[in-house]
Amino acid sequence: MTVFWSLLALVGAVAFVLGVGSADAARVWSIYLVNVLFWSGLAVTGPAIAGMMQLTEARWSPSVRRIALTTAGFLPVAFVLFVVLYAGQAALYSWVTNPVPVKAAWLNVPFFWARTLAGAAILFGVCFVFVRALLRDPIPPGSEIERVRRNRLATIVLILWVVVLSLWGYDLIMTLDPVWYSGLFGGYFAVSTLYTGFALLSILTIRANARGLATVPPGAVQDVAKLQFAMSIMWMYFFWSQYLVIWYGNVPVETRFFLRRFFVQPWLTLAWVVFVVGWLIPFAYLLKRLTGRPPQRHAPLFVVAVLGLVAIFLERVLTIFPSVSATATLPLGLRDFAITAGFLALFVLSRRWFFTRFKPALNLPHGGH
Repeated sequence: MTVFWSLLALVGAVAFVLGVGSADAARVWSIYLVNVLFWSGLAVTGPAIAGMMQLTEARWSPSVRRIALTTAGFLPVAFVLFVVLYAGQAALYSWVTNPVPVKAAWLNVPFFWARTLAGAAILFGVCFVFVRALLRDPIPPGSEIERVRRNRLATIVLILWVVVLSLWGYDLIMTLDPVWYSGLFGGYFAVSTLYTGFALLSILTIRANARGLATVPPGAVQDVAKLQFAMSIMWMYFFWSQYLVIWYGNVPVETRFFLRRFFVQPWLTLAWVVFVVGWLIPFAYLLKRLTGRPPQRHAPLFVVAVLGLVAIFLERVLTIFPSVSATATLPLGLRDFAITAGFLALFVLSRRWFFTRFKPALNLPHGGH
């Protein structure tokens, strides 16, 4: 399988390199940006979820916490991919070639990339320090110093996670259209990324159970499902809060962002797909799953989690593509799929590298710490 994933990554890389040299470079860089933000968000949110569990002293499943840490394997690759993004700045960001004087203090090339790359480097580095600390489980009896150290690291990880991911939303997506702005967009991006993090954690937990790598009880799997449900609600709450304020204000510079996506095809159809697949279906299923005895079969949860991931990926397409080009179409070409498949392959290979490098023991006793 490693050979298969390596070939898939190679195909994606070739498709990307050939694409950026073509006349359709803006479209290629757009799908590249979608994938960088989506997969990097997943990678960095795993350690953030583990940090939440550390600070709240969640002892319902130490195996789930360790499974969350395994996404960190993609972080070194993610940083390289962010550096590569620098080469596509002119194709993506109109303010690079046509500066906006009133925003020049914030939107200038040196400062933009300095904060983007420095923020990513610091967050990714702290995540790895935190991962190494947590993989020394269990804490020796009476080792209060180690517990405090882990709590401090978890606090730093979470603060950096909120700041850096909010900046990704503001800088890497919102400035694609340098005239449009929303004060909630950074928080919206962070919350939607957290939703994908819990959806991926549901998938990885179910797969680890099925492959015998971990023994996570049905109650703990249901707890992960509850967190996924909560984040889906939070995602839609942030979207509605942002939408309502802009629509009621009815300021053309703000409302045109929604007009282009919710009243013009093909983006109108895509918006409905994101809503139904990413929120309506998961909400209906997860609401039912919250009550009663935890199910022994997790296939429906697996499917719902996959739907959540697909929907947020499409949401990234919905927010990025229309801002880059007014004539953009849905990324349904063979090259778009090849590039996306390449990113998926890199994520899988990076996670396998993590297992080889750190050898995390996922099958920890329930209730341990």
